[in-house]
Amino acid sequence: MSWLFRFPAVKVALALCLAMLSIGGTLFAIEGTSGAAPSPASVDHQLCYTATATGFKIPTTGVRLINQFAPNGFVPRIGPLVKNCNPVQKTINLPAAPRVYKITNPDAHLACFRITAPTQPTRIVRVTNQFGRGTLTVGQPQILCLPTWKSLTAAPREPVPQPPDLSHFTCYSVSEPAGTNQYKAPGPVLLKDEFSPQPVRVSIGLPQLLCLPTTKMIGKTTYPMVNATVHLLCFQVTPPTPIRTPVFDLNQFGHGTVQITKTTNLLCLPSSKTVLK
Repeated sequence: MSWLFRFPAVKVALALCLAMLSIGGTLFAIEGTSGAAPSPASVDHQLCYTATATGFKIPTTGVRLINQFAPNGFVPRIGPLVKNCNPVQKTINLPAAPRVYKITNPDAHLACFRITAPTQPTRIVRVTNQFGRGTLTVGQPQILCLPTWKSLTAAPREPVPQPPDLSHFTCYSVSEPAGTNQYKAPGPVLLKDEFSPQPVRVSIGLPQLLCLPTTKMIGKTTYPMVNATVHLLCFQVTPPTPIRTPVFDLNQFGHGTVQITKTTNLLCLPSSKTVLK
């Protein structure tokens, strides 16, 4: 794990040392002088909708993103909002009894912006979640997701610009080996978020994005990862779930008025990752 200590900010390294670290697929807790380290914040499933927005003040320079694939960081070009994500309750409708994965942090949404960046090495990873374990080829970074407050009625008025206990994420394109279907839900999947009066049954498609917890630096200000262990693997889901539009966001890019469109959604599952090469 020597890559941790190459971060340009000591604050980042200290934040990561307080989290759970994934080493060779086994979890180890880092202990300090006062005893066991605090448990990292849990990460909810997220249901991501195609979206557009006005009002955000997107920085054109000065942003650096740091994660396990880019321990020294990279400087992206940040484009418009493309996804708006809600924490979502997922139910696996098993014959014996439904298995329900409830929302633990209902205020913590994600607003996701298109990014372009210098070409990064292709990587092979093994990713494990509730749908199984698979080997994926990781492409280039596509999206930066910011922790975000969201309101259905008016611009959020909060004392801080982002909700607590949720990291930034950098999302990379992924693909499975040709002819494989490595991830399968163990039963029918139903999703319920704040747009849905009732759970909606969906079909799960192929994985599209792998989102890594990310430290974001703007100038001399550092926003460290909250949970360095848990990633998000995002799958296509059909049919589209119900929508509400417009909605109103608040994050580190300011206030935005967001229009949700009724297209294919992405369901992002909390996942663990091992880099194979």
